[in-house]
Amino acid sequence: MTDDPTIAYDLFKQFERDKFSLVAQKYDQAIAAVTSQVNEAILDAVGAKCGLRLLDVACGTGWLSAAALKREAIVTGLDYAENMVAIARVRSPQASFHNGDAENLPFESGQFKAVVCNLGILHFPKPERAIAESFRVLKPGGRYAFTCWTPPTCNPFMALILGSVQTYGSMDLDLPPGPPLFRFGERGECERVLIAEGFTEVSVTELPMKWTFSTPEDVMAKVVVSTARLGTILAMQTLEQRRNIENAIIDGASNYATDSGVEIPASIMLAVGYKP
Repeated sequence: MTDDPTIAYDLFKQFERDKFSLVAQKYDQAIAAVTSQVNEAILDAVGAKCGLRLLDVACGTGWLSAAALKREAIVTGLDYAENMVAIARVRSPQASFHNGDAENLPFESGQFKAVVCNLGILHFPKPERAIAESFRVLKPGGRYAFTCWTPPTCNPFMALILGSVQTYGSMDLDLPPGPPLFRFGERGECERVLIAEGFTEVSVTELPMKWTFSTPEDVMAKVVVSTARLGTILAMQTLEQRRNIENAIIDGASNYATDSGVEIPASIMLAVGYKP
């Protein structure tokens, strides 16, 4: 696939690396706790078990790696953001973690029986290259699984956050242009790309999850400090725009209030392929 001229590849990659290193601790406490809800489904999809050599690409702060270790897999993790890797190493000293690039994996071909990537694919400026690299380092007979957020049309949390920004704020900001956020939230696109990179027995499943908060007022505050691009978009609004966005998010989140707090539904696509 030729490069997309609308994407600032190097600038976007550096932005993601710097921002995720900056928010690593808050990310670990908020986003990683939410996305870990699908860890077992991902590990089931690749047959993670005792003795299986598994690579966790875009491992973040290591929640998925830790879940794989509980199954007694032999785990290697990789992430582009240094502070993410530092937290992962503390969480799971039994695993081997590397600071590196998903689009240029520092591993020999055919080294792993499984490769997983939980919500990392949307952060790669060249996702096909990252998928090709995962294919390369897999052993024949190995499995690859990645996840991505579904679009706002079927994802209430994303609809609330992005809808509030689009209605009351501005998306015309001085940020490095990146790939489409929800490209792989479409079943057909997941299938097409995996097959194009050589995978067979491709399956795509939608998985539910929930974002939980103590109060509606907590939603925007946690998103701003624990995400890279979305948090930056919110932080770059004017004071009036931020106030209006926050009020809209609070009002919307109030619709999901329960006796124990706020529970906002969301979902991801889980895409799985087999290397013949």
